[in-house]
Amino acid sequence: MDKNLDWLKLDNAAKIYPATSSRKSPAQFRLAVTLNSPVKLKILQQAWERMLKRCPYFQVYLRRGFFWYYLQRHQDIPPIELMELIPTPTFHMNHKFSHLIRISARESTIALDFSHIITDGNGGMRFLIGLIYEYLRLDGAHINKIETIPYPDDEPSADEFEDGHRKFFPGNLPKPDALPKAYHISDKPFTHKDFKLISGKIQLDDILKISRQNQVSTTEYLSAVYMFSLMQIYKQENREKNPKNTIIRLEVPVNMRKFHPSGTMRNFSLYVSPEIDLKLGDFTFEEILKKVHHSMQIQIDSKELGRQTSRNVGGELNLIVRIIPLFVKDIYLSNLYRRLGENCYSGVLSNLGSISIPDAAKPFIKSFDCILVPNHGMKKSCVVLSFQNELTINFSSVVESTELERLFFTKLVEDGISVSVKEI
Repeated sequence: MDKNLDWLKLDNAAKIYPATSSRKSPAQFRLAVTLNSPVKLKILQQAWERMLKRCPYFQVYLRRGFFWYYLQRHQDIPPIELMELIPTPTFHMNHKFSHLIRISARESTIALDFSHIITDGNGGMRFLIGLIYEYLRLDGAHINKIETIPYPDDEPSADEFEDGHRKFFPGNLPKPDALPKAYHISDKPFTHKDFKLISGKIQLDDILKISRQNQVSTTEYLSAVYMFSLMQIYKQENREKNPKNTIIRLEVPVNMRKFHPSGTMRNFSLYVSPEIDLKLGDFTFEEILKKVHHSMQIQIDSKELGRQTSRNVGGELNLIVRIIPLFVKDIYLSNLYRRLGENCYSGVLSNLGSISIPDAAKPFIKSFDCILVPNHGMKKSCVVLSFQNELTINFSSVVESTELERLFFTKLVEDGISVSVKEI
């Protein structure tokens, strides 16, 4: 593969999105960086063009084949738009030549909106850091390079294009256990706007301290707080009188690059699913935290995660599936997504981890941010990232109620963590 790429197969994880993506289920996320000085649009335009030329797998649009969708190289560069504080859901994938990546800027902030068809949070963040590196370099800064980041002067490596799921397909393994339907908050999605955002910022040292005291990871602690908050909403809705869908289950993405030596810039994530069943009665926070910790420790295992890869890639490689026309696959995948996707989860919590940049770039950068556009099934989503000593927790929501967010951040305060919260 090289910069002259003309077309590309969808990776295994992306294959479900064309059939399921809509305004109600956007499969979209935003990554943003705020600089310590106003954005210079002319320099950003140069950096943007050089980065897309360097990463042709992002300068693409979706096309229909007879059996599968595929990605076609786009001849145009997406224009730099005025950044909206809340990204507009959905890329118009059914429109010919519609880009699957957008760039926008406002004052000191640069934002990239990605369709999940082309990448996941890890691949997107590496691209954003490469863009910022090139922007600062063109503006006269001398920034040292770090590994894993694509730089415009470097040639793309073959593994950047690879489908990690297919490359590390473990063969036929037992399928993951089927998941029963999970509890969803009952509020109806609003219609007057796409969604709203509630953002909390805390000191990273504070949450690391409480996590270490409980001998759990930050992701495990925040997942337990999320599930504890959902349990309280379940009780507020008096669901005990009609105990239907009593399972509270989270979808927590896992970066598979930590398990396999892959430099792919495309999708390479799977999920773990901590849960509690309220048929067993109320849970204390400590009980939930214990269940989350042990559940995630068991599930975040290469063999257990390999069962998901085996199911997903095995289905794609099945000869009968391969020869089914695309319009039939669309119907099947849409139903499959409802059955194995949003129906099975009460919410999603994605932790992008700590953002690493070259030391010489730190004086130029104020903060990083991420928004995971919510779907109308789970209604809310949560994404977490940290930069230097600040941890950002962003809830995006398609319902008016902010009770979940209130309960979540209140629990952090009760645990001794100071939180700054604002609604956008």
